[in-house]
Amino acid sequence: MNIIIFPCSRTRLICISHLRGLNIAGLALGAIILVLILLGSGYAMGILFGNQVILGEWKKDIQEHEARLQLARQDIQTQVDLLTAQAGLLQAQINRVDTLGSVLVEAAGFEPEEFSFDPPSAIGGPGFSMDNILHTDIQIGAIFEEIQTSLEAREHQLQTLGIAFLNKKFEQDTRPHGRPVVHSWISSRFGKRRSPFTGKPEMHKGMDFGGRIGSDVVAVGGGIVTQANRNGGYGYIVEIDHGKGYRTRYAHNKKLLVSKGEVVKRGHVIAKLGDTGRSTGPHVHFEVLKDGVQVDPMKFLQ
Repeated sequence: MNIIIFPCSRTRLICISHLRGLNIAGLALGAIILVLILLGSGYAMGILFGNQVILGEWKKDIQEHEARLQLARQDIQTQVDLLTAQAGLLQAQINRVDTLGSVLVEAAGFEPEEFSFDPPSAIGGPGFSMDNILHTDIQIGAIFEEIQTSLEAREHQLQTLGIAFLNKKFEQDTRPHGRPVVHSWISSRFGKRRSPFTGKPEMHKGMDFGGRIGSDVVAVGGGIVTQANRNGGYGYIVEIDHGKGYRTRYAHNKKLLVSKGEVVKRGHVIAKLGDTGRSTGPHVHFEVLKDGVQVDPMKFLQ
């Protein structure tokens, strides 16, 4: 730009004024541009700073959620370990029940096939992986369902075994076994003998136990008294029905201590040893009947 300076005149004044106007406009325009630059920079900085704050908060939230998730996973793993341990304890108890059941079956003399305590299903494997944590509840549920099924089966088996025990014990308690007089001796056995009254051969359908008069006569098995009275050559007699076709008779008693219809147990004192009826001295004539037929009492003594 060429500036021409004229001598002091009106034209000179106009040129100077025009120059001053241009400088002011340029300064104003520069100021405006500067303000715009500052505003734009501030806006950009504000956006950048705001985003950083938001990103920081998001990052903090993510870290908190990750920490909570880690705690939740640890808690789930702890619960899984606890449930697994409980499942192991329950399985161990089932194993003990199986062992006890097998011992009881053997001790009772039952056939093992009648009360089979099958061994438990095999359970094992590596520890639970966090990758499979979603399937853990299904796995634990299946284990406990299997254990529950095993327990129900064992309960049914033990109930059946208990009933069988009661039946066997009832049979043992009622089946004739033992001597009708504790302190006694065998004075005449079952079978053919010479009659002490006629001297002729006869069939002796019982076994005689000699003893002191007044001694206790006891039932050799539990049952129901079907006869307790005086009956011809038997004298005072007691008859007991033991079930399963077995009956016992105790004859020649001095005194009866039970009555018809009474329930007695093995060892129950039912009479006092005597010499009534067709007898040659104090003794008990003891008979064992199976389905109404006298059998040899010898095999029931021991």
